[in-house]
Amino acid sequence: MEYPLDENLLESMTKQLGQYGTVELVWMSPKEFLGKVPHPATALIPAVLDLRARYFSKTSLGYIRKVIMAKRKLPPLILDYTSMWGGFPRHEGRHRAFVSQQMGIQQIPVLVVR
Repeated sequence: MEYPLDENLLESMTKQLGQYGTVELVWMSPKEFLGKVPHPATALIPAVLDLRARYFSKTSLGYIRKVIMAKRKLPPLILDYTSMWGGFPRHEGRHRAFVSQQMGIQQIPVLVVR
């Protein structure tokens, strides 16, 4: 199973994020992404250190799973190192990374801004 990347959103997001720095599309494992973002319940540790569904929105997890199963397109995830918070980059995509890991998706698309 592969992450269903929306190429149109990729292009528009790359342009939008380009105002903050250099943008690069990187494919990484969900585990790697979750190791770079804060835990959803306590921002003191990386999300990867305590991955339990109860810390994530059940509604979001269910929706993302259905979208991936239907092979509908999703936007890339984001790691923005130009805007740090508590030692972590600004980010978007914890739920998508969590579901991807659960579904056995090996690589997810991440827009990295530096």
